[in-house]
Amino acid sequence: MLPEIFQRRSVRHYTQEPVKREELTELLRAAMNAPTAKNCQEWRFIVVTDRTSLDHISEIHPYAKMMLQAQAAIIVSADLDEAFTEGHAYLDCGAAIENLLLEAVHQGLSACWCGLAPAEDRIDSFRKAFEIPVNQLPMGVIAIGHPEHVNPREDQYDENKVIWWKG
Repeated sequence: MLPEIFQRRSVRHYTQEPVKREELTELLRAAMNAPTAKNCQEWRFIVVTDRTSLDHISEIHPYAKMMLQAQAAIIVSADLDEAFTEGHAYLDCGAAIENLLLEAVHQGLSACWCGLAPAEDRIDSFRKAFEIPVNQLPMGVIAIGHPEHVNPREDQYDENKVIWWKG
């Protein structure tokens, strides 16, 4: 198994070091290589790097205070006109986000994923703030930066949550 899977953490404290455009492009490249139902590739991305907009995210999302320190954010939406179904859009965007989170670890960056959908107030706030069209459903926003510090991650494998089916 890739070591990045075991190193991934939700990090909420970042240094002031900027995240380079090339680093953000690689995060997006990883996200866009996630599987999607019927290869619809309905995900859409808004990259946010200006301080005013990052700070505004912390105001419109109750659990996104880490944006006050983050040097970038990526908003992930699903184009429902392109999705196989809305349900599949949730799965497809989740897979893209997980790829992005793992690539952040690979690059030595840190990230924290905050959900948007299905919370209507967050969907509406992000649509308004970032001019997201009505056919796109904002699914999540990811804070990105260079970690101030990272706590070691403990293995979360729990045999009690597994059933070995014998048929």
